[in-house]
Amino acid sequence: MNNYTKAFIYQMSRRTGTEITARHLQILEFANEYYYKNRVGPLYNILKNKLGAEKKELEALFPNGLFSVYSWIGIPIQDPNHACKPIAEVEIDDFREVYFDHNSTTELRDEVKNALSDFYTDDTSFGNPSSSNKPGKSAYETVFNARSELAAVLDVSPTEIIFTGCGSEANNTAIKGIAFQHLGKRKHIISNKTEHPSVLNTLSWLEKNGFEITLLDVPPSGIVSPEEIRQAIRRNTILIAVMAVNNEIGTINPIEEIGAICRENRIIFMVDAVQAFGKLPLYPKRIGIDLMSFSAHKIHGPKGIGALYVDDRTELVPLIHGGEQEFSRRAGTENTGSILAFGKAATLANKERSREFKRLESLHEHFLQNLESQVPGWVLNGSRENKLPNVLNIGFPDVDSGALLLSLNQIGIYVSSGSACSSGSHEESHVIKALGVNVEKYGSIRFSLGRSNTIEDIDYLFQYLPDILKQLKLNGRQHN
Repeated sequence: MNNYTKAFIYQMSRRTGTEITARHLQILEFANEYYYKNRVGPLYNILKNKLGAEKKELEALFPNGLFSVYSWIGIPIQDPNHACKPIAEVEIDDFREVYFDHNSTTELRDEVKNALSDFYTDDTSFGNPSSSNKPGKSAYETVFNARSELAAVLDVSPTEIIFTGCGSEANNTAIKGIAFQHLGKRKHIISNKTEHPSVLNTLSWLEKNGFEITLLDVPPSGIVSPEEIRQAIRRNTILIAVMAVNNEIGTINPIEEIGAICRENRIIFMVDAVQAFGKLPLYPKRIGIDLMSFSAHKIHGPKGIGALYVDDRTELVPLIHGGEQEFSRRAGTENTGSILAFGKAATLANKERSREFKRLESLHEHFLQNLESQVPGWVLNGSRENKLPNVLNIGFPDVDSGALLLSLNQIGIYVSSGSACSSGSHEESHVIKALGVNVEKYGSIRFSLGRSNTIEDIDYLFQYLPDILKQLKLNGRQHN
């Protein structure tokens, strides 16, 4: 098994509370080798004959028996009672790789690569920004310059930018940093059901520790209602958390209206802007945002570096205690090279923002035209008008999303899906559920476009997509 499969196995074991033993690994390794040799997963009789593993043992070892074995190593599940169906078989003559998963992460752009290369090959770049010696002062200047670059994009002070390890840490820092000021006081926080897991899971943890949490429903458009937020406010509400752009459907929330409501009621307003940064103009001071999170790897910067805007009037309890780095709001020696690269990526994204937005609008329209002319019955999940043009979350009728994802992977098209085939779980996306999408009828795939995508990429997709959908629908009928 490759390292990705091994890592996924241990991820699923943690998610399901399964303690991995040598017997688990023996069964999984055999199933993996068998699948890649025969292109079909081993059935019960084969596992019994080769390993002595009977159905009863598999069900005792794995939460869903043989279906867990299959999903943990990426074998499509060909069973009518489980989420994944057989994948399509497509012959292609002009194979190309097309990356339609930019909301997940982005490639490093050349300018950022060059900046990182220059930094790490400079013998004087190793300094600690907290040290008063010459290398330390140089490192401090590097961090401060990058801080200033992000601040300039947002039109805020450099001292209002703190660097974190990622966007999830920034969200945790913002939410817990406000909540921890009120431990034991049963304070109230408002958010909604389509937020990123780093927000929802943080709020769930706080609820278990005495906080009152209101998660608002959203309409099929996915747009959070400012009026419903206003109605949910209580005398003990301390924080409202609403993302600027939804990572799965691209919906743009009315954060300016929500910010006005927060100012009117003197409530802290926190915005997850990880998917919006570099794509929309964001000026937190003008629209009443107190806390705003970002991540470098969504804008062609490196992974492992995020940032949080903290209004200078906002008190925040540190999530990480230790030294006085980041204005005593986030302890730990700064990741100087990645911070430099983040600043570079932010400046470039902001400079190109308007031009790239228009280019993506053109690609978005070309994508929809192909859908309308070649794919009957499709639906767009979320809003068609109030969304970023780079995101299309499409529901395909009578098609399993996991099987579609794997079928597209076979021809070099890389997308995202929340189905059992890709996640090892039978849970659908919490965002798609919140929209009220009929997940029995539609299989949903997120196509998120970026700087590297062209009209030719979209044409390549639609050269094969109709046939793939036809095969998957036929397979679905045969297995029902």
